[in-house]
Amino acid sequence: MLTRDTLGSEEWTAIRNTPHLVMLAVSGAGGSALDSMLERHAGLKGIVEAMHSTHPLVRDIADSVHIMGAQDEIRSWYYTLEEVHRTPTNLQEKALESMRHALDALDAHGSPDDLLHYAEFVLSTANRVAGAAREGDLFGIGGELISGGERSFIERIETAVQSRRRILSRP
Repeated sequence: MLTRDTLGSEEWTAIRNTPHLVMLAVSGAGGSALDSMLERHAGLKGIVEAMHSTHPLVRDIADSVHIMGAQDEIRSWYYTLEEVHRTPTNLQEKALESMRHALDALDAHGSPDDLLHYAEFVLSTANRVAGAAREGDLFGIGGELISGGERSFIERIETAVQSRRRILSRP
């Protein structure tokens, strides 16, 4: 199984930061400020719970030092953007770019099993965030559990993972 020690600094950063970027990108896809707060809480809880993972790389992501490092780095990136560029679309593109870099690192150093564990972790985080609050509701009545924007972004992540699985499964 792939561990953090076999990765370069940039590769580890992409793997570590991607779940956090995905959490923010899904959360930013729609809803109120309260929805975003609930969704980010659910996402961070999912990342912390990864400390119980059977995969060492996923477990390392949940280490408090690495959680703080990812949050600090993402915050630094985000606040260097001009105000007009702090958009959900830019956040989604950054998350997808980071996911591609993480998958590249897994391709270069890991096995299909490593890719499977990591992809499941990132996708479960995304789905957990999306399902944490109902968008478009009024005091909990109505709305939809997963908004169209959230669903669309999660599908883009799934597509990136599926295309990578097809490449790995070729003889």
